Amino acid sequence: MFEELFAVMAQLGPVMMFWFMVLPALVAVLLLAILYRLLRTREGATPAHDDEARMIQEMYRAMGRMEERVEALETLLLDPDGTAGRARHDAGRDAAREQGRE
Repeated sequence: MFEELFAVMAQLGPVMMFWFMVLPALVAVLLLAILYRLLRTREGATPAHDDEARMIQEMYRAMGRMEERVEALETLLLDPDGTAGRARHDAGRDAAREQGRE
């Protein structure tokens, strides 16, 4: 029985070797590579993820500083009652309109 199988395998030689030895080895290597890739990404954050997190943190800090600057500008432009800064701005606009009419 095995003698007949070996005789058939001897006739098919390279084709049989490809289908029964090389192809399964390639599939096994491919599966191992996929498994390794999946396990590696689960273990920890990727460098790209770390960079994105750092960039978002920097943007958050910059927004905090910007908010402080806007508040400082509002404090400079407005009196404690909140009207003098607007009154000066409105007076300047009215004066510009009057000059345009003359």
